Amino acid sequence: MRLFSAAAIAACCASAHAFSDSSPFLLFSTSKLSTPASQEQLQSSSQALSSAKQLLSSCPTERYLVISQPNLNAAYLSSKDAVPKLRQSLDKAASRFSVAEVAGELDLKQIANYIREACEGKNPSIDELDLAPIPSADSARTLKQNDDELGMVFEQYDAEGSYTIIYAGGPRTEAPKSYTAEFPGSMNTELKRQLHNVGRRADNTTAKLPLFEKYQYFTPGIFMGLVAFSILMTILYVGIAGVASLEVPYGAFDKEMGPAAQKKQQ
Repeated sequence: MRLFSAAAIAACCASAHAFSDSSPFLLFSTSKLSTPASQEQLQSSSQALSSAKQLLSSCPTERYLVISQPNLNAAYLSSKDAVPKLRQSLDKAASRFSVAEVAGELDLKQIANYIREACEGKNPSIDELDLAPIPSADSARTLKQNDDELGMVFEQYDAEGSYTIIYAGGPRTEAPKSYTAEFPGSMNTELKRQLHNVGRRADNTTAKLPLFEKYQYFTPGIFMGLVAFSILMTILYVGIAGVASLEVPYGAFDKEMGPAAQKKQQ
């Protein structure tokens, strides 16, 4: 079983607080627990439920406390002073298991029912505690009040023997805050101006322009091709004209039969 200190759990929760629609899950016990199959810090509700069942399958303690904290977010646990009583109990626990972000709502009733099934015949004590929902306006104050209430409960559990605590987010009573981009006044004005110019350019349609203004027919490639063709045709014309201008008399090809030709033959 991988052991986490309270500071390590809080740091892990703080690093993943961007997932505003998820909640952390903590399970700690005074008994040694087995190592869960998945130790990832981002899990679905079904994965976290499966890990919890694996840890509780052996019915490790006599008493169990299932704590539901509605609207819980990992960012609320990032401060060292947010839940001091919960941190003290975590430090004293023999085994700890935490998931920084559980996506989706975790059914804590199902965990309590599973403990009853796993501990059948042992008559375990299973308590379910529903804390006050954390409001978005004054979350620190509500967390402190709930932590004080937990501190008194933990003192009773410490005095009575072995126990296991499950602490997780309950049903959400408030929708998670969504991010809205805000820009300075000058930037916002410039952005609107640019969008307005884009809209004006988009309105300039070319449907009514003449054919030769809408499309480009005479490209640089065509122009260079025509120039090269003109030069080659000029060279061909000069060559043909030169050959055609040659004048040779027909007598130049006749055989000489006169006295001069006979003297040459002798």
